Amino acid sequence: MKSIYVNSENKATIACPGCGRTKVIDASKFMNTDGPVKIKYKFKCDFCARKLKKSTDLNDTEPSSDHTHIVVLERRKFFRKKVDLPGVLINEHGKQELILVNDLSQTGLKFILKSPWPLNIGEKITIRFHLDNTQRTLILKEAFVKKIAGMTISVEFASFRTFSEADKAIGFYLMN
Repeated sequence: MKSIYVNSENKATIACPGCGRTKVIDASKFMNTDGPVKIKYKFKCDFCARKLKKSTDLNDTEPSSDHTHIVVLERRKFFRKKVDLPGVLINEHGKQELILVNDLSQTGLKFILKSPWPLNIGEKITIRFHLDNTQRTLILKEAFVKKIAGMTISVEFASFRTFSEADKAIGFYLMN
């Protein structure tokens, strides 16, 4: 299932699964709930229709240029990548706990605690982990706890889009 990102004007660019051509749709009618929205979308492609019409003989069946697929509409400003990276959470007192980073973006990440750990929304922590790229780049980022769902924690980086080595490494990593 493919994720499609919705911009601040509730517009999303969707691609034809037949030929890859894109068009912009108004996604505002799907944005009434929190979180990602899964929709079944029928993509009617004029290019595929012309191509099918040329390739078919005059027979009784009409070629179809309608491609139906399921997409997930995401409201995120930045792309997220599913990962499986072991790391360490460090609290303000220097105490450490093992974590597993499972979702990474330019602005933050999501991780799973290996054991229960007292955290609060808004708490400032430091996250340390290595990317699984060829350089095994060390990422050390300060972050604020944004969401706690059992043992799964979402954080927002204290700073991002800087010219720090960590931010550049994360940006490059997300592009590959």
